[in-house]
Amino acid sequence: MKPEKTTNSKRLKLKFIIFGFGILTLFAGAASVAAQVDDVMIVRQKAKTTIRPKAKPVAKKVNITRKVTIVRVEKKSRTNYKKSTPKPTVKKVVRTVQVPLLAAQLRLLTVDKEGKETEVNPAAAFMPNDRLRMSIKANQTGYLYVIRQAAPEADGEIIFPTTLVNNGSNLVKANVEYVIPRNCPAEYAPEPRDCALQLFPYADAPQEYFTLIFMRDSLVDLPNDVKNTRVSLQNLMSAGKIGAKTLIDLIEDSGQDLVSQPGDTPFAVRIVNINPKDNEEIIETFVLGKMKK
Repeated sequence: MKPEKTTNSKRLKLKFIIFGFGILTLFAGAASVAAQVDDVMIVRQKAKTTIRPKAKPVAKKVNITRKVTIVRVEKKSRTNYKKSTPKPTVKKVVRTVQVPLLAAQLRLLTVDKEGKETEVNPAAAFMPNDRLRMSIKANQTGYLYVIRQAAPEADGEIIFPTTLVNNGSNLVKANVEYVIPRNCPAEYAPEPRDCALQLFPYADAPQEYFTLIFMRDSLVDLPNDVKNTRVSLQNLMSAGKIGAKTLIDLIEDSGQDLVSQPGDTPFAVRIVNINPKDNEEIIETFVLGKMKK
């Protein structure tokens, strides 16, 4: 009888251990889910204050052709970042260069049924059935990205680089205008106005957010050379997704000081980073407002 009692006792202990382990696993899982929910809420709250227009209008135009002394800044998100472990006694030499301040110009164009483009005020309210193109021109050679979001906290769509423009590369030349999108294949855009950005329905997005990123060095975590296979027009227009958190991190890592001023045309907006101590990038968000039908 004693051996049987011992065996039963062991089985009972094993059941308690398994039950206890199950409870711990359940609590750990619940804690992990709660942490993920908290992270999502933090991103949503931060997105509303971070992913928004930042440039301040200036009365006196900044000269975007004059060379100034700027400090080059290494950043972990860029291809110019080099890992180094200098000795504590050795001072790191800061590199300075003579270049113009970074500047990028945005123009917004509506597209009619025949494909004719008309420049419009970016501050206007648009109808959901409007077809739009964006024109971007920088004052020097650099790397361009354009992100589209239905809301600040939503994941973004990378609409530049795109296979439709600049042979899929995001390396853009100084003072050259790049219009997004263009050159849509006829099999995907049989009508001229189909080769354009179609706005989201008002119910899904009363406003849309377009973030322009122009920088001296390319990003390591975003596509810089797109070679999509032709599956759909949406595929051709997009280089993929970017999380709102990634965009927030880029903005928070920037020491930019942005101002806005008139561009080359009546409705053009030019953004300039006037901070010579961190002139590595321009990250500016443009908000498009919409009217209900």
